[in-house]
Amino acid sequence: MLLCLGIIRGLVINTCAHSFNLVQVVSDEYKILNSTIALPSWFIAVAIFVESRRTYQRVSQQLFAQAMRKEQETHERRDLLPKGESSAEELIARLQFITSNLAGDIQKLLQRPATLRDYSLQASRIKKLIADDLRPASELLRKNAVTAPNISFWSLVRISLLTQPLRVISVLCFSFPFLFVGLNGKYGLKIAVVQCLLLSLLFIIIFGIDELIFYFKIFSRALTNMVSITLIFILPFVIQIRLPPKYSISQDITTVHIYHCFLSFTYLTLIFTLNSYTVILKQRAEVILSLESHLANEKYSTLINSSVPSMRNSDIARYLHGEIQAGLTASSLLLQPAAKAGDSKLANEALERAAGLLNQDHANISFTRMATRKIKLEKITSGWKGIADISISLPPVVQLDEAVLRNSVALIEEAISNSIRHAHATEILVTSDLQNDLLTINIISNGTPISQSKAGLGTKLFNDLASEWSYGIESDHNRLTFVLVNSL
Repeated sequence: MLLCLGIIRGLVINTCAHSFNLVQVVSDEYKILNSTIALPSWFIAVAIFVESRRTYQRVSQQLFAQAMRKEQETHERRDLLPKGESSAEELIARLQFITSNLAGDIQKLLQRPATLRDYSLQASRIKKLIADDLRPASELLRKNAVTAPNISFWSLVRISLLTQPLRVISVLCFSFPFLFVGLNGKYGLKIAVVQCLLLSLLFIIIFGIDELIFYFKIFSRALTNMVSITLIFILPFVIQIRLPPKYSISQDITTVHIYHCFLSFTYLTLIFTLNSYTVILKQRAEVILSLESHLANEKYSTLINSSVPSMRNSDIARYLHGEIQAGLTASSLLLQPAAKAGDSKLANEALERAAGLLNQDHANISFTRMATRKIKLEKITSGWKGIADISISLPPVVQLDEAVLRNSVALIEEAISNSIRHAHATEILVTSDLQNDLLTINIISNGTPISQSKAGLGTKLFNDLASEWSYGIESDHNRLTFVLVNSL
């Protein structure tokens, strides 16, 4: 495809040149060849750069989230019970009062004779609690959630160019054909060969001497790379203006200067692009250490320390929206058919579930988060028992990073809840696939298609916890896919 685009670009250049009667040094066929080689090369370089930037940002976001989580857990170990009069704590206290009262009423109802129990009334009260209290509280608590800062472009440059050896040889191999084709078409074979060999030898000599200096610990890595980059800009230009006329591209100093500046900036860009990409692939541990060092400075440590309340509020919002709201929704869905059919056994079971959820200590959710993955998944499947058949399969715990494990359970919980509440699913299959450092989770369910309207809390949760996610219809089933980066 890129080769075809290169050919089309060459044809367009030829057409424009003929239309404006421009003087042409090379033939139309040679310009098409040059364009065919050049366009894919630049596309590949840009793609490598974009992917490197995305990978750096993704790793930095993970590290920032881990740092906030660590700071939050430190605070909670000091005192698990909340103190002070913050608005978030007042909101939770109000919710605790409302849910405890409703739980008390349900317990009283369960003590009455079956003929005097109004199940439909309790189902309505549970729905009202969800709509009037739980959902608004979740939205309010999530509004001020902190997001990981974007790593700056200059920080990326520093990590790529000043902490690792420069990939000079790889860049020369990548750029040599492109430079040769361009010079050969304009100045001929002799100048093209001399210029390519001269620049390649100069860059290799500069890089080799600097690496020896670093090897003998004369310069630091950062200083070594800065010297290499400086010499790449200065030394070739000094030699270019002293070349014999038969080997030089021009006798005009300005032309030589422009030519050299273009080449130097191009080489530096390619070195930066390839260096960052290679480091991500082969030296992940060093990259993480560099990013951790970057995030440890005062700017980010202050932000992390001040973000603990927001992280706690976000956890409470997720807990209310996930475990409590989903559990109460499941109870109300069971109560409705039980009330119509007069099934007191099923209705009592639904009310007991609801009462258990309502009586929980909503302010102290640390214990819920500390529960093992197995307990959480069992809680999810048992919570929807009688409404949907749910099967969940995830990789062994030892193969997953702690953050990925926690986030995957939260995503599965929210996805199952959405499938049942919005698509009325009765069969849900959760599968997973761990390949290298990517965990892919697929949730397939029956029911009606889920409308993708205005983004709600569930969509925000997907965006926050998953690196990528998508929804589609496959063989008359809803398919929700999450991709998480497992940095174990």
